[in-house]
Amino acid sequence: MLRIQLTVIAAGVMGLLAPAATPAHAGTTLYSLVTPPSALEVGCFGGCECPTQLFTTYGSFQLTLTGSDPLFTNYDISDYIVSFNNGPGAVSIVGSGHYRVGGEVAQLQQMTLDLSVWGRPPQHFDSGLQPVSVPFPQIDIACALHGFACQDSVVNVHASPAEVAGVAPSGATVVALTAVKPNPFRDGAAITLTLPHAGAIDLVIVDLAGRRVRGLAHALTVGAGVRGFNWDGRRDDGRIAPAGIYWVMLSCADGRDQQRVVKLD
Repeated sequence: MLRIQLTVIAAGVMGLLAPAATPAHAGTTLYSLVTPPSALEVGCFGGCECPTQLFTTYGSFQLTLTGSDPLFTNYDISDYIVSFNNGPGAVSIVGSGHYRVGGEVAQLQQMTLDLSVWGRPPQHFDSGLQPVSVPFPQIDIACALHGFACQDSVVNVHASPAEVAGVAPSGATVVALTAVKPNPFRDGAAITLTLPHAGAIDLVIVDLAGRRVRGLAHALTVGAGVRGFNWDGRRDDGRIAPAGIYWVMLSCADGRDQQRVVKLD
C-alpha cells in the first residue's frame, strides 16, 4: 500500500511564525516542486525491515491563506498536481488539502491531503502535529496514509513558491484562457480561449523562469468568441520540452490571461 511522505520547501526565508503574528504568506501562492529530492517512496517504515522504492516526483500546487486562530495560521492546498515516472509513462497524483502552522511554545505544523493516485478514488493522508524544522514559508513535513504504519506510502515533496518572470495577474476577465486540457498532459494539450472582439493576439508558452518555450501565435488576427489552439509539448526548435510546470500566456488589445499547465514525461 502506498505511503506518501510530503516534504514541501518554499523559497523565501522568513522567521518562524509566532501564533499571533500577521501571516507572512498572504493570498494565494503557486508552489513548484524541486526535483530531486522530491520523490514518492513506497515500502516499510517505522523500523520495519523491508526494502522501499523511490520514484522522483515533480509538479505543483497552490497555497491559500484562509485565516488564523489563537494558535495556528491556516491555509488551503489546491490544484495539487504531481507526477512520477512509473515504467513506460508518468503517473499523476492530484488532490487538495489543508495546512496549518503555529503553536503556543514550540512551533508545530500539520498537513492533510486528499490525493488520487493512478486515477483511483481519493485517499486521506495526515501528518498529525509535527515540529517545524525549517522557518516558514519553508515546510518540511510527512503525510501518511496509515499513520506511519509498517506498510505505508510516502511522497517526499520539496517545493518553492514559483516566482515566474513575466507572469502578472490576469487582466480583463473578458479575455480568458477558458481551458487547457488535459492538465497534466503528456503528448499534447488543447488550449481554448475566449475573446470579446476580433483582433491580433499573442499566445506563448513560457517556463517558470519566464523564458519563451513555444510561440503558438504572434500578432495573429482572429475573430471574436471561442478559439482553439494546440501545444504538442515541443519547443520552438522542435525538441520535446522537458517535464515540468509551464505557463500558457495570452495577450491582446483587450487584456491578457494565463494558465498553469504541467507536462509529464
